[in-house]
Amino acid sequence: MDLQNPEKNPHPPAAPDAIAWDRIDTVLFDMDGTLLDLHFDNRFWRELIPQEYIRCQPDDPECARRRLEDEMQRVRGKLEWYCVDHWTRFTGLDILGLKRELAHHIVLKPHADQVLGALQRAGRQRVLVTNAHPQVYAFKHRLTRIGDRLDTIVSAHDLDCAKEDGSFWERLQRVAPYDPERTLLVDDNLLALASAAGAGIAQLRGMRYPDERGEPMHSEDFELLESLADLLPGLTNPGGVAAT
Repeated sequence: MDLQNPEKNPHPPAAPDAIAWDRIDTVLFDMDGTLLDLHFDNRFWRELIPQEYIRCQPDDPECARRRLEDEMQRVRGKLEWYCVDHWTRFTGLDILGLKRELAHHIVLKPHADQVLGALQRAGRQRVLVTNAHPQVYAFKHRLTRIGDRLDTIVSAHDLDCAKEDGSFWERLQRVAPYDPERTLLVDDNLLALASAAGAGIAQLRGMRYPDERGEPMHSEDFELLESLADLLPGLTNPGGVAAT
């Protein structure tokens, strides 16, 4: 659930450099906005939740709106921001139940299947590192089978630490060991990329279009993929045959 406003940049983006796959053993993938389209989450948190929260407090809708916005600002980037239990308590709403109303928007990003399949054939470890609550992951997995395409699934809630916190990457070593110098992280969350950079992860890529229908992201600090297809050049399987 990365709902940061895209950075504005008047200059056209440069094409991202090809990944040096001979120096990568492990690929860490974010879920929402990276492997799954963020359009669902944007619709859910920007439209449905405010609508339903205000509807339940009709006596002072403007006060309700401000209260929700203030709470979102308070917990942004913290584990609470991604926690179903926190938002259920705060809003009094059935958060998982409401997600079902927009479930038809939960879809894989273009080229996700192709990239994950190529990584499997190339013998690279595919690890999901998501801030999403385990119940949200399970809900989205049932609809997309995203977990079937990955080797390891790690929720920040299992580590009691969001990816924006630099200690996440140290804790990750306990459940999914990796060599930072031979690891690639792909994530649409610029704060998570920054914390990963501080933890020494060698290769970092963001996503230009987390929401396939939304505005593009821009970054001065990180290369952004125009799509997941940008990962394919140079990716080979153990036999040396180029992935297609």
